[in-house]
Amino acid sequence: MTAGDALWWDARLGPKHAPMATRADRFWSWSVLLALCHVVQRAKRRYCRPLVIWARTDHGRFLRVGMSILIEDYPYLDVAHPGDAHFVWFMSAADAGVLTNEFGLSHPPALARVLLDNAIILSQNAGFKGRMGLHAAVAGGDVLPKVYERCGLLTLPRAAELPPQVRRLNDGRYFYADEAVAEALAAALDASR
Repeated sequence: MTAGDALWWDARLGPKHAPMATRADRFWSWSVLLALCHVVQRAKRRYCRPLVIWARTDHGRFLRVGMSILIEDYPYLDVAHPGDAHFVWFMSAADAGVLTNEFGLSHPPALARVLLDNAIILSQNAGFKGRMGLHAAVAGGDVLPKVYERCGLLTLPRAAELPPQVRRLNDGRYFYADEAVAEALAAALDASR
């Protein structure tokens, strides 16, 4: 993701998403998040990887349809099996209706699954066996955790401890992929990659 990608998203998709009360990302500014991620994570000696997902419209143009920021070399959320993982810090999939009606993409891909696949594959490539985690933003209400469950992620129980490096409390909205789940999810998209 470049600053241009973030600006494009903020100008073209941000205003379309803002009125959608169920979207956790409806007020996110990717231009701010992109700059912020590097500053905050550099102070913690971690690297951020901002990514863009592109899709081809019915007219053959490429269109930005998904954005994510991953934190590499993050503590694995399952403290019973200590190790490193990737963490999805921010993730947005463009609304399917907006993609179809405004940009001519008649068959939008299952973007949440594709965005999660990025994290899993990059984790595998980093030697973390696909381990990854994320926190479902509270602004996403009860819908967002269900999206991650449907994608095949495991729910970290509310009573589970978080790694000491994670300073937030466990509110029951943490999700993760262990090695077996990551392998199954990656294999399911192998033909599309």
